Amino acid sequence: MASPTVVPGKKNTWEPLRLTHLKPSFNNHELALAARQDLWHKFIIFDAGKYDKDEVLVSIINACEPEFLLPVMYQIDKAGNGTFLTRCNTEAIENLVKQNLCVVTPSEKILKIDVILGFLSMDDLQLNPTKTVAQTLYYKYESGKKILNLDSFQKEKSLGSIYCPVAAPRVLLYVLRCAKMGIMGNIREVKLPIRELALRNNGISSFIPFEKFFNYHLCKLDLRFNELSDVEYLRYFSEFKITELWLDGNPLCMKYTTPEEYIKTIKNIFPHLQKLDGIVIGVEKKLVPIIQNNYIGNGTKLGLVKQFIRHFFTLYDQDDRIVLNGLYDTNALYSMTVGNAPTYTQKNLNRVFANNRNLLKFVDYAKCQEFILRGPEKIISVLRRQPPTTHNLKSLQVDLLHEGTSHLVIAVQGVFYYKSSIFQLMHFNRTFVIIAKEDHEHSIINDQCHFDVAPAAYTTGENRDPKFEPKDAPRFKPTLFSNAEKEQLVGFLSELSTMNKEWCKKYLDSAKWDIRVAINSFMKAYMVNDIPRKAF
Repeated sequence: MASPTVVPGKKNTWEPLRLTHLKPSFNNHELALAARQDLWHKFIIFDAGKYDKDEVLVSIINACEPEFLLPVMYQIDKAGNGTFLTRCNTEAIENLVKQNLCVVTPSEKILKIDVILGFLSMDDLQLNPTKTVAQTLYYKYESGKKILNLDSFQKEKSLGSIYCPVAAPRVLLYVLRCAKMGIMGNIREVKLPIRELALRNNGISSFIPFEKFFNYHLCKLDLRFNELSDVEYLRYFSEFKITELWLDGNPLCMKYTTPEEYIKTIKNIFPHLQKLDGIVIGVEKKLVPIIQNNYIGNGTKLGLVKQFIRHFFTLYDQDDRIVLNGLYDTNALYSMTVGNAPTYTQKNLNRVFANNRNLLKFVDYAKCQEFILRGPEKIISVLRRQPPTTHNLKSLQVDLLHEGTSHLVIAVQGVFYYKSSIFQLMHFNRTFVIIAKEDHEHSIINDQCHFDVAPAAYTTGENRDPKFEPKDAPRFKPTLFSNAEKEQLVGFLSELSTMNKEWCKKYLDSAKWDIRVAINSFMKAYMVNDIPRKAF
């Protein structure tokens, strides 16, 4: 979106007026100025810098109901006060004046507001929010699949300085009207030709759009990670034949003690439902158990979890697991157990997993503590003695069990093969605790794993799946990525060669941060006097 244009030097034909929370009033002169649609009004929210932007602005928008207000150009000034501009009708401002220009937030904070009526004219600030929102919605609509994607809508970069939170009922109504303009070219009686509507991560607590926006083709609804506390708030959609619904991450999901109770309640609203939260429903339980293959919380850590799983098992599947060095924290703990495999494989398992900590098989319980390995040297030494493996990452199931400010607890299970074919297909369950380090790095602080022979269902008859077939990991060559490690290499090369750090970095960059290659290149250039003086 183009930046708003401010036209300087234009003389006003009106005098701005200030409404203050110290003496809230609304006389005829102020009413007339507030009614002008060619003017921008400026809102000042005192001490807004102390509070969350979303909480502040959504509270003010909701306080204007049933009228509509859309903030633009919100910022915090040097005094810590929040300011924004808006064009709204008289009734919206009048509703705030009736509340003495004081708004109470959901967390019971009191926001004191002043309003400068007629702060700028439309000529002074050339910005058309409706046109901008409509254009954004045009690009958010997939006409071929008839999908309207409004995920995290208020964070859309194309909105620029326009704050458009669809969590506020009146803003959602406004956005859907703009969708008609952006997609259909008008806001008349024509309904939106949408089959799928996505509204993830918007903080929506209810859905009351007051108008009929969608035609009868609407069949898929994605409302994951919102604030819906009751399925009754979705009654608006009951007239459509919704066959697929996503409600993960909403408070209402915690109200039910069993999956069956949850499904029954949702089906009362959506009788045509076939798929709920990605799970097929309405078929025999023995055929489709009510589980999810993966759970990654609200999705904010999805990238980190996927990166960690891919990185760990790629290293673990190398012929020499020395490459795991650096992945375990200096205080890391490791323990493993082996299940009750058939007798003919048990001896081989016991030989390979000498550190089996299965308490059901212990004879000498004094070894309980001995088999908890501490520190990366002991852990990697044990892992290197185990036979090389091969995993297929597509077969893994991942759960994000816990998420803290500086740590994650991840459970991974799946199947794998030993490259030496000592055993048949194996099954594992591994729980990692990883902690955040400097330079956006993470390391394992706790690793607990359990191994067993895979159930026959994985390997026999029609249940055999191609994703369980062995698949060699790509060759891995360790590379140093962190800024701290790079600085150490630069310092080492500078001390060795007496070159300045700028030139040391050039040599390391060209050598892809392989210190041996960088030193070799330096020595060759030095011997033929091919290094300029400015490098020293």
